[in-house]
Amino acid sequence: MEVARMKAERRSALGRNQIKKLRTEGWMPAVVYGGEGKEPLSIQISEWELDQHISKRHKVFNLEIDGQTESAWLQDVEWKATNDRPLHADFLRIDLDKPWTCKVEIALLGHPAGLSKGGTLIKDNLVINVSALPKDLPDGIEIDISKLDAGDSLRAKDLPLPEGVSLAVDPELYIVRVTGGK
Repeated sequence: MEVARMKAERRSALGRNQIKKLRTEGWMPAVVYGGEGKEPLSIQISEWELDQHISKRHKVFNLEIDGQTESAWLQDVEWKATNDRPLHADFLRIDLDKPWTCKVEIALLGHPAGLSKGGTLIKDNLVINVSALPKDLPDGIEIDISKLDAGDSLRAKDLPLPEGVSLAVDPELYIVRVTGGK
């Protein structure tokens, strides 16, 4: 996963009217929290810039806040329901040199052979936890399921993980199964 850079500024605007004015100027409120003995930090970031990073699926950031750099994980983004604009972002401080555990989506490729024999595809877990250094975390995992016949399954241990990435779930955890058939 790429470590993206984003500029941020300390935020003094805290009330509803001040936040509304902030948003009309193209900024949005955010907070950076976590880290041993560090206080949460209220910041403002460019709404447009965050939107660009989200479209590229960036999750690991070096936030440049008033001349200092904070390494952070994009923990959560609150969205406005009526127009899909981001309203608020939460960043969690991380150490880029320590392993990090996060959820990764699994993309299924192909059409299982067992479906043409009357089987049913059961998608058990299409999001799993993996652990790696933040820069080594995959954006997602793709797996070809076209050879799965009725009665076949794929487990977490069968996933093709990039180098430096390990499972943070039971290796026997089912990912997908094809049941039934003639």
